[in-house]
Amino acid sequence: MRSEGMARFREAAGGDVDRITHKALAATCGVSVSTIDRIMTGRLPVKRATVEQVLEVAEHIGFHGVAIIRSRLRTEAPACRIGLLLNTRERRTFLDMAHHAQSIAESRHDIQARLITRHLTSPDPDTTVAALLDLERQCDVIACHCIDHPKVRSAVQDLAHRGVPALPVISGLTCETTPGLIASNEMELGRTAAWFMARLAGPEGCIGLVNGGAFFHNQQTEEEGFRAFLRERDSRLSVLPALSSDECDIGAARAVTTLLGQAGSRLRGIFVIGGGLEGAVAALRDARRSDICVVGNELTETTRAMLKSGQVHVILEHPGLEIMAGAISAIAEWASGAEQSLWIKREFPFRVLLSENC
Repeated sequence: MRSEGMARFREAAGGDVDRITHKALAATCGVSVSTIDRIMTGRLPVKRATVEQVLEVAEHIGFHGVAIIRSRLRTEAPACRIGLLLNTRERRTFLDMAHHAQSIAESRHDIQARLITRHLTSPDPDTTVAALLDLERQCDVIACHCIDHPKVRSAVQDLAHRGVPALPVISGLTCETTPGLIASNEMELGRTAAWFMARLAGPEGCIGLVNGGAFFHNQQTEEEGFRAFLRERDSRLSVLPALSSDECDIGAARAVTTLLGQAGSRLRGIFVIGGGLEGAVAALRDARRSDICVVGNELTETTRAMLKSGQVHVILEHPGLEIMAGAISAIAEWASGAEQSLWIKREFPFRVLLSENC
């Protein structure tokens, strides 16, 4: 609150900041006492902008009726049923994202949001399409982390034509009905991973890539950025064809074991682009290959411990919680009439974590 507003509040309260009356709140906000009374009783309408201004002041000074003011905003706000489709709940990252999205949706007063979350059991196209269709029956709009597969694109386009738009999060979809995206800059992330790998893996040898599957658009972009960085610098590090983890630790361990068999002692680094970082490290530990540089994306309590102990060298973390907040914000704007809000690309910076700052 501006200092002049606090000065008005102290004057209206007679110097006693604990005695917050309607008159004191009105004077602080620069509105009439009758306006405060109308907000508190709900008997007569008040402009939404005015209620929002009063709420901001009331929260700042600790006014006892803050909950009532919030309820007035929510009562007038548009109702919106939001579907959220995320990767498997077995990965803690996506469980945390779902919980944060629920908290954000419940805290907003510009929409009356009901969040319905589904976690995919596997990232295959048929499972993804079935989950999208299930959410369509219950929701007005869907925020989705999906593979960029023709079946999925077709389903998303059909949903949009039936009036249920989709907003991609983390990974984009290449179809006309979903030009928006809430994510990080994946090209920069891939290039940053290559920057670290070029300095930590040694001057020459082989680098293995483990992705979550062939159809995650964000992971394809990360791989493109990774390869481009090394190619532009005439690096003597040779990047092997990417292997899939199927977004799980078992799949990542299997992929790393294959890479070890292919490259042997020439394997100098591994970039785990999708899920499965814990499995990849376990495979290296079993093979007694502590000499290999490991860069990944997934931050959990377990991978944080691996980073501190030196089993993982760098984690480039997607800002999942910020992405969820950004998605709910964009959907709230859409529900309030700003239809183009779902067509905007919004980027949140990824975090660079090392053993010293994790």
